[in-house]
Amino acid sequence: MTSESAVAPATAASRRDANWLLAVLGTLAVLALHFYFINSIGGLWRDEVNSLSIAQGKWNSLTHDAFPILFPLLLRGWSALGLGGSDLAVRSFGVGLGLGLTAVFWLAAWWMRRTPPLWSLVLVALNAWVIYYAASLRAYGVGSAMIALCAAAAWRYVQNPEKKSWLVFAVAAVLSVQSLYQNSALIAAVCAGAGTVCLRKKNYKSILGVFLAGLTAAISLLPYRQNITGMAQGISPLRIDFDRWTALTDLDTLLAFPMPQFVWVWMLLIGFVVIRAVAGLFSAAGDDRSLFAAATIIVGATAFWIFLWRANFPVQPWYFLPPVALAAVCLDAALPRPAGRFRAGLWGGLAATAVISAGFAVHVLNYRFTNLDVFAKKTSAVAGKNDLVVVTPWQAGITFARYFQNPCAWVTVPPIGDHGSHRYDLLEAQMANTNAMAPVLARITETLQAGGTVWVVGGINTADGATAPASLPPPPLPHSGWNETPYRITWNNQLGWLLQHSATNIECLDNGTDPDVNPNERVPFSKVTGWKN
Repeated sequence: MTSESAVAPATAASRRDANWLLAVLGTLAVLALHFYFINSIGGLWRDEVNSLSIAQGKWNSLTHDAFPILFPLLLRGWSALGLGGSDLAVRSFGVGLGLGLTAVFWLAAWWMRRTPPLWSLVLVALNAWVIYYAASLRAYGVGSAMIALCAAAAWRYVQNPEKKSWLVFAVAAVLSVQSLYQNSALIAAVCAGAGTVCLRKKNYKSILGVFLAGLTAAISLLPYRQNITGMAQGISPLRIDFDRWTALTDLDTLLAFPMPQFVWVWMLLIGFVVIRAVAGLFSAAGDDRSLFAAATIIVGATAFWIFLWRANFPVQPWYFLPPVALAAVCLDAALPRPAGRFRAGLWGGLAATAVISAGFAVHVLNYRFTNLDVFAKKTSAVAGKNDLVVVTPWQAGITFARYFQNPCAWVTVPPIGDHGSHRYDLLEAQMANTNAMAPVLARITETLQAGGTVWVVGGINTADGATAPASLPPPPLPHSGWNETPYRITWNNQLGWLLQHSATNIECLDNGTDPDVNPNERVPFSKVTGWKN
């Protein structure tokens, strides 16, 4: 008996030491990957430039972005410190927010079970796509961290329903929705999970506290009611029908790292938690953590899906960062720590996953957001004062404006008067203008006839036919409504037709197919000279 008593504490201590060692090594790997990201990712792309312009501009510009005030306010404070100028300085801000998610995983694991993070660290913090999107200059990193923090704060309140813990929970809920509008669906899920545990414990007073915390977050969104209700309106150049298969593919991008089989790992882990929670409902010794995690994940997945469907915007992989972070925190809270003969195998599997993830991450984190910064700098160096730069499509002008340092004239396709942010209101006006391309085509003609060079940053469409492509009528169109895509294609066809039929020489300097550049902003680069009499 003395021998067993001496061995048991040592075994428990070694188990704790192994958990801490794995978590610390994983965190160091996360730090190294963020450092690699900031040194290899390149310039800011249009969404990031848009964030910076709004944060450093006027607050009424928030109507031209998709986020509440928290992220722009943080970025404005960073800029006020004199750190908002260079790419490296603002990238450091984004990386800080990305690392903040890992810090929240540590805090959440400690609040919820007094252990270091495990599953959240391996499956999310070391996920290269999570780093890629969370450390970019957008609100998704801070939004993911805030919803993860809210889940931990909700559990803390359920276990210790005092005023101080309620206040932390309520503040975390408000900060979550002030980071991302879509976090409102996830706050409802956190409240559902916390309320379910309170109901099982018959602690009805705490249920009221959970409801009031969620209500506080909802009230804080009232100043944005026009932005929120505008999501469901039909008049928008971004408007397309919600595609559930595209959404599932985008979610798969995050869950299937570092290998496609990891989607099943996620499903198995979540399934185990749900089964454990259901089984606990029929036992007096049921696990409250599993119940909280299962209810939060199920309600969160459903509510978030409904939010995307009702918003009806094009879905992107980074939209799923907050629900994935929330699910990871729930898994960390609910899944039992490895013990017995399975301990070594599970630790080995987690360690192997971390190593494989770090290896695959090097390629992902070298995946530049844009090549427009490169072409803008090249054009700045070679364009003459009588030349003209044409940037297509119009969104690319947001990035180009940041990096182009040359007095020669430049225009976008179609011409947009403000290149500081995504001005879809100005785009709608051009869509209604059946002669939108006339100023651009006239300037190209004048430049080439005068012997100048037209530098085209973007694709030149092949447009056959004896006459120039006709303009489209004002929206809505019968089959695409207010979506900008048919107009963008037509404008580029008109540009291509003029250049092919009137220019003497079109030289492609870069075909825009570099696989190490994200296709969201990967454009060709061409030089156009001469005029056919």
